[in-house]
Amino acid sequence: MAERAGRTRAAACAAAVLAALLASCAALAAGPGSAAAIEYGGEATGTPLPSFPSERALAAASAFLQGRAGRTAFAVVDSSGRVHGLRLHEHFETASVVKVMMLIAYLQMLAAQHRGLGSADTALLYPMIHISDNNAASAVYSIVGAAAVARVAREAGMADYAPGVGWWAYAQTSAVDQARLFYMLDRLIPARFYGYARYLTSTIEPSQSWGVPPVARPRWQVFFKTGALPERGLFNEVARLERGPLTFTIAVFTDGDPSMAYGEQTIEGVAAALLANGP
Repeated sequence: MAERAGRTRAAACAAAVLAALLASCAALAAGPGSAAAIEYGGEATGTPLPSFPSERALAAASAFLQGRAGRTAFAVVDSSGRVHGLRLHEHFETASVVKVMMLIAYLQMLAAQHRGLGSADTALLYPMIHISDNNAASAVYSIVGAAAVARVAREAGMADYAPGVGWWAYAQTSAVDQARLFYMLDRLIPARFYGYARYLTSTIEPSQSWGVPPVARPRWQVFFKTGALPERGLFNEVARLERGPLTFTIAVFTDGDPSMAYGEQTIEGVAAALLANGP
């Protein structure tokens, strides 16, 4: 009888476990309003976060930019990795925006040589990014070479990059090229140097932190680079914005602006439209 009672209890336990599993499956199938959804919380139901920026914000940014003087373009790689923008493949000279590509090429070179960052390296890289020093950039470019920068362009999937003729700042690029580059920074930069690159691109000298940073901070962490050829009225900026689980990138390119203040306001206006009603 004891043996028969044991088999009875085991069968009862198995039936209870099966019933619990079936109940859980039914609750999950019922959708996010079910008891299971409440128990495990909203994000654990597998419901993805909506892409950011929203379609409405992207449309507002496009409408704003189309009302600005000069030749303009912008690109966004949203938090889901999808590309949006206006005149995505329009060609512009990079100005100092290309310095981030030089930084990547230099850090890749160090990794290939199994070297760490030395004082001679930081003496070039820090001023090149922090104060956009052109002499430091020319020295970096002479070390890595045009081929290494072009390799970075290929690795980032750039379709519109071409090296500068006469000066590295005259390199050709497009808004979508640069937005993709910044979206891929964590894959392009060797892991051991990624923290250093993030430090450089988030602590740029305040006088050069115009455009996206004053609009996005402090709610967003901003990694960025500006570029300018003032005599041409050309003002560019590329930024990677991070907040919690969200990461997206912005590139705004302008040419023929009546003044630097006007170019800065154009970039700030696009950023403000994209970030309006943000998380």
